[in-house]
Amino acid sequence: MNEAAILAARRELKEISKDEIADALERIIAGPEKKNAVVSEEKKRLVAYHEAGHALVGALMPEYDPVAKISIIPRGQAGGLTFFAPSEERLESGLYSRSYLENQMAVALGGRVAEEVIFGHNNVTTGASNDFMQVSRVARQMVERLVFSKKIGQVAIGGGGGNPFLGQQMSSQKDYSMATADIVDAEVRELVEKAYTRATEIITTHIDILHKLAQLLIEKETEKETVDGEEFMSLFIDGKAELYIS
Repeated sequence: MNEAAILAARRELKEISKDEIADALERIIAGPEKKNAVVSEEKKRLVAYHEAGHALVGALMPEYDPVAKISIIPRGQAGGLTFFAPSEERLESGLYSRSYLENQMAVALGGRVAEEVIFGHNNVTTGASNDFMQVSRVARQMVERLVFSKKIGQVAIGGGGGNPFLGQQMSSQKDYSMATADIVDAEVRELVEKAYTRATEIITTHIDILHKLAQLLIEKETEKETVDGEEFMSLFIDGKAELYIS
């Protein structure tokens, strides 16, 4: 709110509106907007499909957070952003189900999958590196700390690690055998591969919506605007998209 107040003052406004709050949130999370950044048409198109992939997968995952905003305006180190609005109940409880975490991994992989489908495996970029780090971190926490693995059983293993959903790094300390480590690695790989498969199925099934959303993002970027949740969902109504059922 302090950042939003500063923005309102700079814009010579007497009140803070939702626009200042939204801009402040983006500034805090991703950094200030790069107003003078020169982005090639090729990169703009790639970022548009990457963010569209995140949004598309997230929107069609059952019981996942709704899309609030999508943008390909460069900010900080990010070429674009996709915001999801978590429910108040989930924020207050701090509890995450196994299905929610599996959905979260699929959404994170949606950007890379979209790149692969549109530009080919040989032309994907390093833009998904943070996404893969998040997916790997969540999958390992599910196996080691959250007891979501039948093969490991009802026991938490591994060192500390912090809260993976807040982006904290895991500890590298291990307190289990090499045999158990092999099981953990296999379980983590299985979770990630499942998430990748789910994301791929959604994007290939709804490729028309992916194209429309990417094109809309490119058009909006020219006007320094974003696609909000309401405008985004209209694409799904027009495209008659259905929730993903695994």
